[in-house]
Order: sequence, then structure tokens, then C-alpha cells
Amino acid sequence: MKKKDLSGRKVMIVDDDDMIIGALKHDLMRQGYQVFTAGNGLQALEIARKEKLDLIITDVFMPDFSGLDLLSLLKQFYLSNIPVIVISSLHKKDIIMSSIGLGADDFIEKPIDFDELNLRIQKHLGGD
Repeated sequence: MKKKDLSGRKVMIVDDDDMIIGALKHDLMRQGYQVFTAGNGLQALEIARKEKLDLIITDVFMPDFSGLDLLSLLKQFYLSNIPVIVISSLHKKDIIMSSIGLGADDFIEKPIDFDELNLRIQKHLGGD
């Protein structure tokens, strides 16, 4: 089966760790995605309001406005149809369940396996 071309699709990364943002951005841009970044949930909401995003990757734990806060607002009021992949360094059942309960489409544990993340992105963007 031929792989669908997903280049040019808009993906936003939300994390307060510049190293993680840099690594993810580099990997996604190399694959042709248009990448937006935000250091917290409030910045992410502003970008989400302005851009027609295709997928969001967000960390759970960030100061002031967490990834779960962002997820809740996105799914309830703004962009309920956009796939959201939650990433976290804590692989605890309650965090995973909270994420899924708030509408996350997927959950990936840090450190991130880029091959796994890329497959999941393709799945959620219809590229499988």
C-alpha cells in the first residue's frame, strides 16, 4: 500500500523544555511537516486559534497552564476534531487515564521514540 504524503501538514508541539521542542521540531520538519511550537498551554491556545492545525503534541506538566488544561479546553471549546498526542515523562496510569478521559487521541512516554511517534502521527493524520 502506498504511503500518503503528509508533508505540509501543520503540527504544533507544546512543551516547556526547549531541548524536547528542538528535537521534535527538527524531526518533524525533516519529514516535511509545518511545525509550530509553544512553551505553555496559553501560547498553544493562541496558535490554535490562528492556525488550522492538523495535529497537536503536548506535554502534560508545564508551569501555569498544563497540557491537561490545554487538552480539556481544546476538546471542549475549540478544536475537538484535531488529534492530540500527549507526552509525559511519568508513565502513571492516572495520568494516562486523565489524558484519555479528557479526549487525548494517544499517549507517548518520554524519552520519545521518534519512530513510534512518527507512526502514530501518520496514523492520526490518515497516512497509514
